[in-house]
Amino acid sequence: MLPVFRRRPRYSIGSKLTLIIGAVFGLYLLSVTVIGYVMYSQYRGFSTLASSHFDRAMTAAELTRDAETIAAEVFEMLVSSERSINAGNRRAENLASIYQATRQRLDAVDASDVVDDQTRAELDRWQQPFFSSLERLDTRLAAEQSLQAAHLNRIDELFLLLQQLPPVATTASLPAADQRFVGHALAALSYAAAALSAERPGQIARLHGACQQQLQQLAALSLVSKDFIELRKRLNRTLPSIFTSRRPLLQHGRATLATARQTRVLAQKLTSTTFNYHLQLKAAAQQAITVHQRMIRRSLFGLLLASLALITITVGAVVYIRRAIVLRINRLSAAMHAHQQGHDGPIPCEGHDEISLMGSTFAVFVEARRQAEQQLEQANLHLQQMNAELHRLSEIDELTRIANRRRFDQHMASVWRRALREQSPLGLIMADIDFFKRFNDEYGHQAGDECLYRVAQALAGELHREGDMVARYGGEEFILLLPGLSLAQTEKLARRLLRAVRSLQIPNDQAEGHMVTISLGGASVVPTTHDRIESLVSRADQALYAAKSRGRNRFCSAVADDQNVMVGGTT
Repeated sequence: MLPVFRRRPRYSIGSKLTLIIGAVFGLYLLSVTVIGYVMYSQYRGFSTLASSHFDRAMTAAELTRDAETIAAEVFEMLVSSERSINAGNRRAENLASIYQATRQRLDAVDASDVVDDQTRAELDRWQQPFFSSLERLDTRLAAEQSLQAAHLNRIDELFLLLQQLPPVATTASLPAADQRFVGHALAALSYAAAALSAERPGQIARLHGACQQQLQQLAALSLVSKDFIELRKRLNRTLPSIFTSRRPLLQHGRATLATARQTRVLAQKLTSTTFNYHLQLKAAAQQAITVHQRMIRRSLFGLLLASLALITITVGAVVYIRRAIVLRINRLSAAMHAHQQGHDGPIPCEGHDEISLMGSTFAVFVEARRQAEQQLEQANLHLQQMNAELHRLSEIDELTRIANRRRFDQHMASVWRRALREQSPLGLIMADIDFFKRFNDEYGHQAGDECLYRVAQALAGELHREGDMVARYGGEEFILLLPGLSLAQTEKLARRLLRAVRSLQIPNDQAEGHMVTISLGGASVVPTTHDRIESLVSRADQALYAAKSRGRNRFCSAVADDQNVMVGGTT
């Protein structure tokens, strides 16, 4: 019975796949939206950090750096041995300008309440005194630079005076007064030179007194050389001014150092206040960064949950599609392929969707094909049986149920070729029922048919070897094909055939002994290429004719010289 077609499923695979794909895609869009919102929030947070907190903190750090740089410049001016001739004051002025510009920019960006008013007040408190002290320091450095320039001029004058004195090696040739002049002049110049580098007023006073003594001794000398006289005048004019100019320079230097120390202290206070300002802005920026990091962690955690949910749903969808669709389609495809190859197997039909419907439909076709094949097989078998029956009927005599003439001719040709190939003897017996026409006339055709049948079966019953055959040759004549039998063996078989027919005890008043008998004619030959089947049949037929001529109910055989010899008779 063929399977019944199922109705179309209510929830199809297309609907399920559409629902799954829509759910996954919707979750994907939701995840993308959440990620976009989180990224936008991060962007806003970073913009706030960069535009407000970070910018203020960096500006405050820059302000602190400027204050520290100014303090370092002041310290450099304090420890420098030639501070009046360097450009420290101009650098400090430039840095002060940079500091003021940075402070103004910081005030412009710092519009929040992150820094308290006390810190701003401290910054304003030390800023103005610091720059005022820096201006005073700049003024004193300018004045000190003028004094240093005059001091250097005096050093140059001392050097010129020293060059006007003769070398020490040549003083031995000079008069005694000139020699003493050179000695006192060198001593006065050395005292003046020492005064140029003296740092204490007492030391300058002692050097001044020693220089005056040397000048007095020079004044007491009676000089002859006009050069020495002129040089003495210059020494008296120049050397005293060196001592008088050295004291103001030292006093001005101490005042400059005091101003520089005061500027340095103010710079340190300003730096400390600026650094506190920077620390507060840094703490505010750090707090904003901490808040932003917390928000980032929450965002990342949310994104992780969304990703896990998306992965779980995607994996679940893949597993469901694989189990509910792919594997079932693969099983159905494997079953179809197996049936296509001719192997029977179960067809998956479970479920309530298109796949189960396809399986049920394929099962219907498979069952229909199986039934058709069974019917075709039965029809082929019946046809084969009919063909076999037709073939048998075409080779069996319908009346006697033994081989007919056609079958005999086919078998005779095959046996002849075999005997020719193997050079084995081939025996042949022709049989004829004695007085059969008279039997028919007296007992009727039905009795005649019965007689033919019983005689044929009696003849067939005496053949026990494979290859032996008895056939109805025509009318009441029969022919026996006996492969492998010589003429003597054929004669022995003929006697058995005669007795078998007589033992039937079929009444026949027309025959001798009032029983149905047969006459036999036999021949045997080892075939050669020159022999013919017809000649063997002809010789057996001539022997049969001889048996009938000699009184019937006997066997005659054909010898090699084609003479017929009777070897049997009635019993």
